[in-house]
Amino acid sequence: MNPNALNYIEQARQQLPQLSHATNILTKKKGKLTPAQKDALDKLIDKYAEYLNVALSLNDDNKARVVKLVESLNSYYNFLHTYELDNVFTAQGKFRPTILEEFLFLLFRNYVSDKIQEFDAEGILGSGAAKAYTNIYFKARDFRDFIESPEIGINEKDQNFAIYRIFDISINNATPLKIRIPAIAIEAKTYIDKTMLDSIIATAEKIKSGNPHTRFIAVAEKYDVSYGVDPAYSRIDQIYVLRKSMRKQWCNIDAEVVWRLFDETIQHLERPWFDIEKKIAEDGVVI
Repeated sequence: MNPNALNYIEQARQQLPQLSHATNILTKKKGKLTPAQKDALDKLIDKYAEYLNVALSLNDDNKARVVKLVESLNSYYNFLHTYELDNVFTAQGKFRPTILEEFLFLLFRNYVSDKIQEFDAEGILGSGAAKAYTNIYFKARDFRDFIESPEIGINEKDQNFAIYRIFDISINNATPLKIRIPAIAIEAKTYIDKTMLDSIIATAEKIKSGNPHTRFIAVAEKYDVSYGVDPAYSRIDQIYVLRKSMRKQWCNIDAEVVWRLFDETIQHLERPWFDIEKKIAEDGVVI
């Protein structure tokens, strides 16, 4: 392991705390490891630093950037796969899942950064893993308290990645609660099976009940649900299968699928959400 690579990862994480895979690696590096886990970390840190350096150096938001980003991601994934390094860590440590979660942040990082500079002087726009708002409820000790001084509670759902706006909400001059309303909410999975799909469908219902304009997406490396199951009836807007394969097959992340994920997400953020007059005038389509 090159010490400079580890230093680079630490510095990048300090500047961008949303780098969940970097955080995972650094946490494991400081924790108690088996000899096999220590050896795996020493081998992969250089390769991860190389991937991260490429990802952070790409500044455009065009298809060429996405292709280069995916090429570097595949190089890292294939290195782990070839030497079976990701299998050294337990599932509870979430080593493998944080790769995809972090990739989503890297994919949209430039776009969000540009929007922050453009119109977010108050610091209310954010991206990364987030507790996303689903609904509000009222609390009271009894009926009298309900009439005179009720309080509010917030239900939230953990999202692997979201682009969100922070709101302060309160009643009766109470200390405001901060809530994160996602414009984009993404469930990221190594693979999706039927049980996971049911869970994602339930999450989509909760998230979109809090904001119907949220685009709710599932992103997975692989898909392991029967082709007879059609999720189109659900409130999931799209499921992107990045390797275009079932669970037991190994192939690269497909740059075309990632580009479609990126492009369709940006289209949602840029188009009118509720301006019916503008929708009709520009597209002739209401919904």
